[in-house]
Amino acid sequence: MDLRSAARGFLAFLLSVPVLQGNDDWRVTYSSSNVCALRGAMVDINCTYEYHNNVQYHPNTVRTLWFTKGDKYQPVDLKNDTDYTGRVESSCGEVSCTGSRCHGTCSLRIKDLRQSDSAVYKFKLTTNQPGGEYTEDPGVTLSVTDLQVKVSFLYPTNPTWTQLECHSMCGLAGGPRYIWIRNGQNVEQGGKSSDNFQSEGSYSCAVEGYKQLGSPLVLLQGNGDWTVTYSSSNVCALSGATVDFSCTYEYPDNVQYLPNTVRTLWFTKGDKYQPVDLEHDADYTGRVESSCGEVSCTGSRCHGTCSLRINDLRQSDSAVYKFRFTTNLPGGEYTGDPGVTLSVTDLQVKVSFPDPTIPTGAELECHSMCGLAGDPPYIWSRNGQNVLQGVKYRTYIQFGDSFSCAVEGYERLRSPLVYAPKTPSVTVSPSGEIEEGSSVTLRCSSDANPAANYTWFKVNRDGSSRKKNQGPQLVFSYILSSDSGQYRCEAQNTIGKRSVHNSIDVKYGPKHTFLSSSPSAEIKEGSSVTLSCSSDANPAAEYTWFKNNQPLLWEPSQPHTFPSVRPEDRGTYRCHAENKYGHLSSNSMFLNGTYAPKTPSVTVSPSGEIEEGSSVTLSCSSDANPAAEYTWFKEHEDSVKASGQNYSIINITSEHGGNYYCQAHNAIGHHNSTFLIIKVTSSSSSSSSSSSSSSSSSHPAMVAVTTIVVLLATILLLVLLWMRRKRASSKACGEGGRPDTIEEPLPGPLYENVSGLTNRLAPAAQREPIEEQDDHTYASIHTSRSENQEVPRCWVGSNVQSDQAVFYSVVNIKRLNAGPGESDQTEASETSELYSTVKVV
Repeated sequence: MDLRSAARGFLAFLLSVPVLQGNDDWRVTYSSSNVCALRGAMVDINCTYEYHNNVQYHPNTVRTLWFTKGDKYQPVDLKNDTDYTGRVESSCGEVSCTGSRCHGTCSLRIKDLRQSDSAVYKFKLTTNQPGGEYTEDPGVTLSVTDLQVKVSFLYPTNPTWTQLECHSMCGLAGGPRYIWIRNGQNVEQGGKSSDNFQSEGSYSCAVEGYKQLGSPLVLLQGNGDWTVTYSSSNVCALSGATVDFSCTYEYPDNVQYLPNTVRTLWFTKGDKYQPVDLEHDADYTGRVESSCGEVSCTGSRCHGTCSLRINDLRQSDSAVYKFRFTTNLPGGEYTGDPGVTLSVTDLQVKVSFPDPTIPTGAELECHSMCGLAGDPPYIWSRNGQNVLQGVKYRTYIQFGDSFSCAVEGYERLRSPLVYAPKTPSVTVSPSGEIEEGSSVTLRCSSDANPAANYTWFKVNRDGSSRKKNQGPQLVFSYILSSDSGQYRCEAQNTIGKRSVHNSIDVKYGPKHTFLSSSPSAEIKEGSSVTLSCSSDANPAAEYTWFKNNQPLLWEPSQPHTFPSVRPEDRGTYRCHAENKYGHLSSNSMFLNGTYAPKTPSVTVSPSGEIEEGSSVTLSCSSDANPAAEYTWFKEHEDSVKASGQNYSIINITSEHGGNYYCQAHNAIGHHNSTFLIIKVTSSSSSSSSSSSSSSSSSHPAMVAVTTIVVLLATILLLVLLWMRRKRASSKACGEGGRPDTIEEPLPGPLYENVSGLTNRLAPAAQREPIEEQDDHTYASIHTSRSENQEVPRCWVGSNVQSDQAVFYSVVNIKRLNAGPGESDQTEASETSELYSTVKVV
């Protein structure tokens, strides 16, 4: 008997009808939907498949695989699964096509089966046709189990004879031959699955030729004269059901201690020296019953039987139960080890979707970890109402549906409900505000059975989502501001799925603080400009404004507008953004208002007398932004004399004499200076005249000095004239005349009437530059008169007082506006006044 045939012999087809599934053109047929095999054995799973023959895609190409992990969209090929490395083989026959159908066969072999191999195995095929892939659900369920030894007593009156039976959860086909092993040695051969034994010891069974696949040991205990034998070493029962344990015990009959007295108990807590009687265990109150038959003695031995019943089983009742008896004989107490292992389980509902094209078409199967004897009928409940009888239930699942199954007649022992996930809930840890850089964990939970699988997504602005994590937790070990946004947790099980959204708002200090201006182009003096400060911060930052590193009392969160930029607004500005999580300063910005040149000032170097043959430099300066450029002109000449701030004349001649002015200009505008008079003298001219001329030419103040001198002399003559011609002056006063315009002939020129009005009559090009406006020059003259001398009571433009009398003579001097072509509109406001004060003593 080869290994393959033996392994196949271990299989029991619990559902012998082949599973036929498909979607008309595509079909996979498994040889069995449930396979049971012994641990350590080998198993073969077979299937056939069919698909539509499309001649447009010849030759046909088919790729196949078997999988148990992943899903039909991303299956994990068993050949690449590390849990099956070296233990799986798959093979497929040639594809044959007949008419409009193609079909093939495939098989999967798994060697050295393990308990962890218990799973659902599925087959997937992929062809080169459109939509050419198919996975068959629900697949083949493989259960891996061990052989078990069942103990029973043939003769209650003679418990030394025990019947042992070798069995498994799988009904092994082919009538395999068994062997029995006691204390590691073969003691019985012949192929029977059961045999009778009288000797105590440890027993196990195996299929002949496969001793390494033997059952777990069963201990028939005793210390020569003392023994306890349990009817089974492992018991499996449904939650809520009732279970019975039984055992027989033996001890020597000593006639010296008749009558025999025996006390018995069952326990699971404590040990054989201090056991806790189940009937006194609070966890079993009202749920346990123990009973024992009469002790009978035959020959030199006594024996008895006892049983334990546990009602309303709970999951917590899963434990090892032991029996202990005590007699009145010396050393008369004994505990049967290793006891009976009880496993309490529930009925379970297994859900699958056979047709992937019908996502709501489900198949439900009722099963348990315990092989219930007698193939009991099942009853199905949907939303609390009984709907069908049978092991399987096919239906279309709707939102909110719940299902359970039970053994008919024992509806109170229903399986747990299966249902799609309820709306998930999300918790954020730690709670409260989330600061950038901290560790944050999002946890998703949902009430679902089977338990839900969780997937986290981040929702994009356009409503689409991208997967972030698989599992109930989404952990940010160092959360960033970019992690703010909407997250979606999706809970899904085999019944359905639900999702919930949760927002994360990450707080952080200012970033990317930036100062900008509007307009950002050139800013002209008098125009409007707005400074704005921006920063990426959460919560929004408050701003402090600085000019030349000095704080400004501006609104903290508003842009600042200069309605009309002035020169004093010029400076370096920046802003400082701050919130409770940090602060950051912006870039610096220089506010530079541009303007046309102001009135230029002109100077000559060297000052003083300019002689022929010498050199002279004219300089021009003006306040302007951007800086001004300069051009020099000479009165009555159209050509430009020079460009630049300085104009130098080397080896000057008389021809160079005249009125010069400069023009300051930039991109904004231009402005002309006043005339600068250059008077060139020969070397034979008197030094005083040259000095006077040079001083007058080099500086406008010399004009005023000269005028004052002339005026003083004129005033002196006027005073003398007034004293001599009092009556004439009085008459002139009465007629409204002016003392400085008396028409009476005088002995020679008494004064000179200096007036800027003369300049008004001259052409603009011929006007002489006069001292700047608003310059007042005063000269004082002291005179003596008799106390009785009469002073005219009225002077037009003069004021004479006794002793402290002051005479004012008004001289209007017109200052020419810069150069040719400039407006005369400001002439009236640009006059200078020279006052002469005459004190009469």
